[in-house]
Amino acid sequence: MAMGEVIDLTRKAPKEGNLITARPLEFRRGDWHGGYALMCTRAESTRYEAHRLEAFRAHGHRHIAFVPNHFTLDGGYHYTVLGLFRYRDDEVMMRRVYRLAGMMECVTGASSPILRTDLLRRFYKTILEEREALNVVWRGNVVHFLLPLHTELHNPNLLRHKIANAESLKALYNEIESETDAQFDILSQSYVFYLPESFLPPNLKSQGN
Repeated sequence: MAMGEVIDLTRKAPKEGNLITARPLEFRRGDWHGGYALMCTRAESTRYEAHRLEAFRAHGHRHIAFVPNHFTLDGGYHYTVLGLFRYRDDEVMMRRVYRLAGMMECVTGASSPILRTDLLRRFYKTILEEREALNVVWRGNVVHFLLPLHTELHNPNLLRHKIANAESLKALYNEIESETDAQFDILSQSYVFYLPESFLPPNLKSQGN
């Protein structure tokens, strides 16, 4: 079902309560089965949740007429949010996943003088070790790894600027960690994630619990 279509609550019975975790990141069950996760601002989520509650409380034919304005987390974003969701109860591990996403962004979409030297091999070794330790992989022709943020909340060019000005491998690691931590804080404070049912493990699906 396309995201823009009406979600009919009389055809299936999702739970009225859809919160999975409130912190470190807020994950909620979406009322749709397939597709990708979506990410919206807390203001949009509040508006959507109020509409959703009205739909559940309505008599007779019930439907949700819209989804919140959002970013669709497809492509590389899909694998990033999968990794974050896997460690949803462990903030330290979630930040490691996001730092790894920043490293991936660094080698594919940002220019660093450090990575035009023989230090590139050491940097790749760190990436491979973290991917194996976290069991996180990105598949396909990925363009972006770090999740999208509204420009009024974060300067999208800041990471590129910091990477370009790092003068050593240690400085590069520090800049990636600092920037991905800052972005993670924004995700935690300002955004909500809605996950389609197909995204979830059986114990978290809305039906059969």
